[in-house]
Amino acid sequence: MKKTNSTLQIILVLAAIIMFASCKKFEADTLPMTPIDVGGKTSYESLDENSILTIPIKFTSPCDSGIASAGYKVVNNRASELILVQSPLIPVGFHDKTVDTTINVPVRRGLLSVVVIITDKAGRVSSQSVDVKSINTAKTAVRTLTNVVMSTDPADNQNFFSFYESTPVFGSSTALTKQQRVDLLLVNMGGARFISPLAYGAGTNYYDASKQALAGFNTLTYAFVTSTKAYVNQSNFDAIKTEDDLAKYLNDSVIAITPKGGAYYNIINADRRVSDSYGASTATKGFIIGWGYRSHPAGTAVVLNEAFAVILVKSVTQKGNGQYIVTFDIKGPAADQRAAYNTSTIAPYSPYPL
Repeated sequence: MKKTNSTLQIILVLAAIIMFASCKKFEADTLPMTPIDVGGKTSYESLDENSILTIPIKFTSPCDSGIASAGYKVVNNRASELILVQSPLIPVGFHDKTVDTTINVPVRRGLLSVVVIITDKAGRVSSQSVDVKSINTAKTAVRTLTNVVMSTDPADNQNFFSFYESTPVFGSSTALTKQQRVDLLLVNMGGARFISPLAYGAGTNYYDASKQALAGFNTLTYAFVTSTKAYVNQSNFDAIKTEDDLAKYLNDSVIAITPKGGAYYNIINADRRVSDSYGASTATKGFIIGWGYRSHPAGTAVVLNEAFAVILVKSVTQKGNGQYIVTFDIKGPAADQRAAYNTSTIAPYSPYPL
């Protein structure tokens, strides 16, 4: 009996070995991924801040079933040389097995690389990095707007703000024609609150406060918006004359660690899209807004903020109907950041129809 059992065990082991060898023999060979062509240049010694890095992308997949996804990520280390912050995957167009397109990436402080990533339907991944060794910092004068007046009352037609528009404040009817130009929406939430359009569905309260103003929108833009910060004050605001001044202020007073005099606030990948609510007051209060990349609100947040402006709220008054009027000043980069960072726009999503 023991001998029979031993013989059976040997037969089973041999069968398993033969089966394994058979499977290995007929296993499909792994296909090498075709390199991604990025125009022949994969490294730059230096680029000018606020310029545009243009990268052609050409790729043909060896997979008969074609490409599953294609896109790129921007990698930035402005917050710290030891901290790399990457954007969400920014999709690029493809057809069947082919990618043939060009991307335009804003060049900002801390930009380290742009990584193109293509995955085929067999699960194989190709990637190609375009690296930047240094950034030539901009020293141009900042763009400044003073005594900007906005209102939470839709009837006043002053509830939308676009920093780079010639008429930066407008109402819903104009906003519908400039959906990709909107930076901030001012809503009444127990006070005047600035929100990014992309934050309209952050919860029922935000949806209820913004859905009337955003009715009919099909494109919602992203902006980073902080709470009130003590270091955004009149003195610091007045000291900012150039983009170099703005960068130094953000690096030294905001991003730097506390022992070095900073607030240790990593605005580069901080995830916030709404300001505090401002009640009637003449006290000066300030906050920061930013432009960059953010993943869809319905998923896990992946954030890279790269350009920033400083807002100084000078007064808030309340109307007889309970709505609020806000007056503020703002300083930010001279170049149009809204146009540079519209890759993170989204459409209205369930359960928050517009």
